[in-house]
Amino acid sequence: MFRLISSNWEKEVLDARSASPVGLRIICPFIKARTMARILEAGHKGPLEVITRFDLGCFYDGVSDTDALRGLLEAGGTIRGIKGLHAKLFLFAEATAIGTSANVTDAAMLRNHEFGFIADDATIVDECRSYFDRLWKQAGRNLTAARLKDWDTLLAAARKKSGGNQRPNLPDHGAKLPATSPFALASVAKSYDNAAFLKFFGQGTNRSPRTARIADLVADSGCNWACTYPTARRPRQIQDGDILYMARIAAPDDLLIFGSAIGWRHRDDEDVASVAEIEARPWKEKWANYVRVHTARFINAELGVGVSMREMMTELGSDSFQSTQQNAERGSGNTDPFAAYLRKPGMPLTSISREWIDRRIEALFRQHGEVDLSPIRFRAPT
Repeated sequence: MFRLISSNWEKEVLDARSASPVGLRIICPFIKARTMARILEAGHKGPLEVITRFDLGCFYDGVSDTDALRGLLEAGGTIRGIKGLHAKLFLFAEATAIGTSANVTDAAMLRNHEFGFIADDATIVDECRSYFDRLWKQAGRNLTAARLKDWDTLLAAARKKSGGNQRPNLPDHGAKLPATSPFALASVAKSYDNAAFLKFFGQGTNRSPRTARIADLVADSGCNWACTYPTARRPRQIQDGDILYMARIAAPDDLLIFGSAIGWRHRDDEDVASVAEIEARPWKEKWANYVRVHTARFINAELGVGVSMREMMTELGSDSFQSTQQNAERGSGNTDPFAAYLRKPGMPLTSISREWIDRRIEALFRQHGEVDLSPIRFRAPT
């Protein structure tokens, strides 16, 4: 059997895992905890071996999770790392192989356009097993729980020190393969294989003029290092590495997208505005919960040049947000994006709306440049 696959990736992987629960081998650069947990729950017996990246920059960006690796270790798995790994392969009980463009993430398994194959032909499976064995022998020492704990400590310190600025220089602990290897490339463009959200600032009674400088809005709000959410409710949707596109309510009647950043999931013990921060910005008393961000980019212009959310919703309709798109596919529920976002601090985007925003905001970055975030007024509180 050899069959090409272009959709329903998670179902294909889970079905193959259920059919062959004894033994699992995975090659994948980026692995997220929730996705990996579902694969493990589909059946776990026998050896579990994983080759991935040990690049701490990937964990800092949220493209991969240390929690995912911890879950694999707790399930009895053995994990090794390779620098620049790009290939993705699943071997089920040495009897079935899936080769794919999809990482072990919700975005890849449930939303992205991915392509690959599934096969149980002995010749194909043998070649895939040989490929795995070659990488495994060159992939260095096994990951331990103690080593992973050290990485978590280093990453936590880096997050606190960053203050929302560019990613610090973090080590890659993966093994370096020969440059001639066709399976692990020396340099691979980073893929933010995560969800995307629109984060709203302002209220209907507090609209910014279109002439307001975006740099001033950023400095006043501190959104280059943390986005704020209502005090009464913890923000749980955003996960490490998710993209936040930031929009401000503008006069007379629009939301204008003025920048973006990479988010971290909300951590209850540290992501709450301090007394000093509330004194500096009294409005944070009602908006005290943080989603901290880094690698922020903002258009260096007036707010009026930003990407119009009203234009996006008019053009894309139900494809603007995940909730309206899903309702349209089911044929029930609200499909009007103008009604869906009301009284919400943010909304999950679809791949269609994210691409729509990306094209326009990248053009504005090229035209106007980006806000210089180095001055003291943009610094996060210590």
